[in-house]
Amino acid sequence: MLKLVSISCLLLLGSLLVNFRQTDSWLGTWTGEHPEGVTYTIQVADQYRGMNLCELHAEGIQTFYRLECWATGTSSLLKVYYRSTKEGAFYAKDRVKINEPLLILKREKGKVIWQWQQVFDGKLVMRKKQSSKD
Repeated sequence: MLKLVSISCLLLLGSLLVNFRQTDSWLGTWTGEHPEGVTYTIQVADQYRGMNLCELHAEGIQTFYRLECWATGTSSLLKVYYRSTKEGAFYAKDRVKINEPLLILKREKGKVIWQWQQVFDGKLVMRKKQSSKD
């Protein structure tokens, strides 16, 4: 009986560790450009307390802001939630529902797609920026 309990505990612990690491493939910096001249960049950091901390940056024609956000998801879908405006003018902040994703990143047909879920419309194709360490 003790052996069965030990095996069950190990399996549970192993599955928890696997689930906590599902977002590892999103770590790093992703960037894409909107056709109207705004470049969006999101930097996804390692997990902290079950969520990935991230920073979203938008810069372009009449646009500049840097947002703090957090994300959760799987290896194929990352839900990004707004936390606060760190810098710049994010005029839509009062319309953001903080308990709903601001945007999602998803892997679709070999591409990474940025899909707005609130405030803005549209999709962007994103690419991962290579770090200078690579």
